[in-house]
Amino acid sequence: MSALLHEHSRPVAAHWRVLLAAWLGWLTVFSALIAFFQLSLLYRVELGLDDRAVSGIKSLVLAATGVGGLGLGWLADRVGRRPALAGSILVCAAGAALAALARSSGVLALAAAIAGLGIGGQWAAGQTLLGETVPAGRRGRFGALSQTGAPLGLALATVIATQIAPRLGWRWAFALWTLPALAVPWVLRRLPESDLWRGARGAPGAVPGGVRGLLASGVRGPFLLAFVLTLCNMANYWIAFSWLPEYLGRQWHLAIQKTGAWTLVFVAGSLAGYLLFGALSDRGGRRLTFTLFSLLMAAGLALLTLLQAPFRDRPALILAFVFVAGVGTGTWSSFGPLYTELFPTAVRNTAGGVCMNGSRAAQFAAPWLVVTVGGSGLGNGIALAAAFALAAGAWVWLLPETRGRALASR
Repeated sequence: MSALLHEHSRPVAAHWRVLLAAWLGWLTVFSALIAFFQLSLLYRVELGLDDRAVSGIKSLVLAATGVGGLGLGWLADRVGRRPALAGSILVCAAGAALAALARSSGVLALAAAIAGLGIGGQWAAGQTLLGETVPAGRRGRFGALSQTGAPLGLALATVIATQIAPRLGWRWAFALWTLPALAVPWVLRRLPESDLWRGARGAPGAVPGGVRGLLASGVRGPFLLAFVLTLCNMANYWIAFSWLPEYLGRQWHLAIQKTGAWTLVFVAGSLAGYLLFGALSDRGGRRLTFTLFSLLMAAGLALLTLLQAPFRDRPALILAFVFVAGVGTGTWSSFGPLYTELFPTAVRNTAGGVCMNGSRAAQFAAPWLVVTVGGSGLGNGIALAAAFALAAGAWVWLLPETRGRALASR
């Protein structure tokens, strides 16, 4: 084997183990995040919550991911990618356990905050470890494979919320998200640590770690551009998704099980989009592929909301629009490879964590914005997401093309 894992021309067993850990970790914590949204149809009844109280819980879990992204991102740059990955899983599981025991809205809100901390740290640790170990020519495809944990996590959360929780209760549903903690010993024993990270520690002339490193010359410009790009893409996703299940239920008068089926169509489109994006971005570049998928997302959302009236009696077309919007979410496959190629090793995890989770934390306003703009119908509020998709597709061109960029311990 080569001295550095990322110098291999083809993947070896260690690469596949890292991919498995990053994929499973993101699938489980993302599905836990979605659970606080999907299970609202059930816990709001038992706890007697109105729309604003439910929005508060949804907003809190999003905001907490930003704190987790910064804190665990710093930890990963300081003590290693592998410990941060394991720790994030444990924190998320602790939040899920508290949610299962919650008897009041206050305790459920605290559980959402704890879970959000772990969710915020997991993505950056997994994607950074993956990006720093896989061959450069496969970075986009491996990042996309790992990112499919999001649509599959959405599918898992939807199945649990619509098929299991109505029978066993929402508390038992939250309890299921404590099980990933059992994988932590395997993560600590079987995953390799990033050799790029090892080589960067104490290297002469290295960028300082933590928040100070994000403001260093040569880092702060790309960091700010990447943050705004992520913010636009995040607003696009969470404005659309924060109320999508209830929007489908209110507009089409679907039962919770039927609403779940429509959401799974969106998941199918997302899965296809993630995989297609990874392959195309390794060949045609990150920026062009990102813009094309942003246009797909905007078109699907516009047809689903603002332009849906002519198609209300043709449900097959509505399903097609949901699928197209799902394909557009393939843009999320870009961010792991992009952050890896854009930032130096000393701040890579912090930068990625802050960009991804800080921009997600800003979405605490998304659930309220949808209600404020869309009213009880929600459609006009959700349609705002299309504008953010177009903005992201244009903004990406302010960043350099990074496809296949060689990494160094710096």
